[in-house]
Parts: sequence; structure tokens; C-alpha cells
Amino acid sequence: MSIYFVKNPEGLNPKGAHVGRVSAGVSGSEQLMQALEAALRLPASFERTWDSLSKSLRDLSWLPAGRITLIHDELPPLSPEDLSTYLHVLEESAGSWRGRTDYALDIVFAKKHRHRVLAPLADIRPRSPWRRLKAELDSSSVRDELQFISQKFDGFEFVMNIVEQRDGSTRQIRNALFLAFRMRGWDRERFARALPSLCVHESLELREQATWSLLVLLSHNKTIPGERIPNDDVPSCVELLHKAIALGVQENLEALAHKYLAGTF
Repeated sequence: MSIYFVKNPEGLNPKGAHVGRVSAGVSGSEQLMQALEAALRLPASFERTWDSLSKSLRDLSWLPAGRITLIHDELPPLSPEDLSTYLHVLEESAGSWRGRTDYALDIVFAKKHRHRVLAPLADIRPRSPWRRLKAELDSSSVRDELQFISQKFDGFEFVMNIVEQRDGSTRQIRNALFLAFRMRGWDRERFARALPSLCVHESLELREQATWSLLVLLSHNKTIPGERIPNDDVPSCVELLHKAIALGVQENLEALAHKYLAGTF
């Protein structure tokens, strides 16, 4: 899915994206439509209906090409029926842009509303073979790695949802991050955006896997076309390395980090 959950959406301002924001205090579907109209500069043809909203979000041609991020400071207080309809419109519209190179649409809610957002979407969340594959992520090594990779973009989407939403055990999240790294060609920027919080995570397992991934990306950033750090933000990545080392990682990983920082890796 293209729905993300963060602790503090009010303070979120993703770099390089056109940000539309639905502020707290919006009440009812009519006010929500007005807020969306202003946040996304919806065209004059927008009719303030769910169908019209879906049509608009599948177009986006009036906005500059690139990543569009719609942030909800709070979950709009809609009736259960309207909330379900709205969330389905968001998920299906965002999904229509997956794999495209002209636009991407991300939807953001507060982490505290995660279950209220996902419950109405339960009928469209991936099931088989995902349930069995997720169970495989609990293994000490990802034995069925090729099964995930064979799912192509859907497999990448699946493991990235686990990474971004912390949806699983520590081992599942770590193994999902490893797989997402292997499959990052589907969306390198999305993968890179997931690393900062994990590089300073309290879990040593997650911190080490994220730090190793960051080191590889930094190394590739110099030599491999297409493996650019988003926004060429190498200084921030280097700062992350220092923080990860300060929190503690395995000796061999720390040695590699120091080699990179010294310019010898």
C-alpha cells in the first residue's frame, strides 16, 4: 500500500515532494472536500464527490511531476461509511501510480490512527501468499528469498510496508529490510527514506541491518549510475553513520563505517 504512518504528521515536511495537508479540525465530508481542494489545488472540474475525488487523484496533471504527499494531521471525523469510502479512494488512487515515473502519491496518517485506517481496508490488503511469506520472515535466514523477489513490485511493496509500519517482530522487520534492499530497484528513494529512523533504532538487529544498507548505498553513490542518495544528501547520511556508531554496532560493521568515513572504503 501507499499509506504511511508517522508519529508526528504535523511536523512532517518531506523534501522534494509537493505536500498537501489536511489540517486538524476538518469535520464532515463537505469540509474534507474543501480541505482537499485547497491542499492539492484540485482543478475547477472537481465536483466534491467521491467519484470526482478518485478521478482527480488518478490524474494530478495540474501539479508538477514528482512525488505528491497528502498528510493528515488528524483522522477526519467522518461517518464509518464515508471514512471507508475515503480510505478506499486514497488507497486505490495511490495504487494507480505504482511503478509510474511521472507521479507518485503517498498518503500519511498519524501512527496512533493506524488500526482505524487499516481496518476498513482489510478487504484489499494482500493475503495469500503473503501470510505464508511473512511467516518465513521469522526464520534466522530468509530461506525463500526468491519467492519474495519473484513477486516483483508486489513483493517489494509487501516488505516495505513491514519495514515502514514496523508490522512484525524485530526479526521479521530486519529480514524484510534485507529483502527490500535486494529489491530496492523498484523504488530506491522509498527504500532510502526508511533508513534514517532504523539506523538509530533501539534494536541492535535493526540498527545494524539499516547501517549496513546505508554503507552500501553510500559506497554505490560514488560509482554506480542510478544508485544516488536521494537529493544527494550525503552529509545527512554521514551524520547517521556517526550516530549509529555511537549507539553501538558490531565491530566489523563499525570498522567498515570508519573506513568509509576515512575515505578508504
